[in-house]
Amino acid sequence: MVFDHDMTIVDSSYAIMAGFNYVAEHEGLPRVSHELTMKYIAAPIPTFCEGLLGEYRPEWVKLYRSHIAEYERKLIRPFDDTVSTLTSLHDMGLKLAVLSNREHPSTVLENTGLAKYFDEIVGAMEPYGHLPYKPNPAMLNELMKHMNVNSTETVYVGDADLDIITAIGAHVRGIGITKGNFTREDFSCLGAWKTIDELSELIGIVEQDASS
Repeated sequence: MVFDHDMTIVDSSYAIMAGFNYVAEHEGLPRVSHELTMKYIAAPIPTFCEGLLGEYRPEWVKLYRSHIAEYERKLIRPFDDTVSTLTSLHDMGLKLAVLSNREHPSTVLENTGLAKYFDEIVGAMEPYGHLPYKPNPAMLNELMKHMNVNSTETVYVGDADLDIITAIGAHVRGIGITKGNFTREDFSCLGAWKTIDELSELIGIVEQDASS
């Protein structure tokens, strides 16, 4: 079972909000709310800038990136059922992995204490070198190769459209989770195999799939 990172196993929305509020305060712009931040969750940073700050300026992205690591260390937290779910899935015999568009996802996973639950952690720059970002399925295909599993043995869990598109591109079953900005209806239209509201629902899905 492969997981996206942000808004799938951890809540990164408050760190993102803090990063953009730093830019807003620096530029004398109105502060942004959590509600507005959630509206653009999973969007590219230029779209975030336009939606939260009113326009896109490359220097604002640079300013955001210069401070976001600090906010991530302080504010990113696993969802309430993340640890218990990962523990149960591991005890059920599943191999677990993270696949993220972050260049180095292991850093933030170490900070939150979640790294130890995964057999493999894959980002755009680690551990296989630079690979195309999702929704290109290259990272997922490479992960399956290294873990010696095929697409019929794999599911990918994520909160956004690009996660389901990635799964479909790799011929993997995609599970959407509604922690971000995508609804059950959205995931159904995208072609998700299943949709969940909480990570803990994965345990029942695995049990049902094993008995079928």
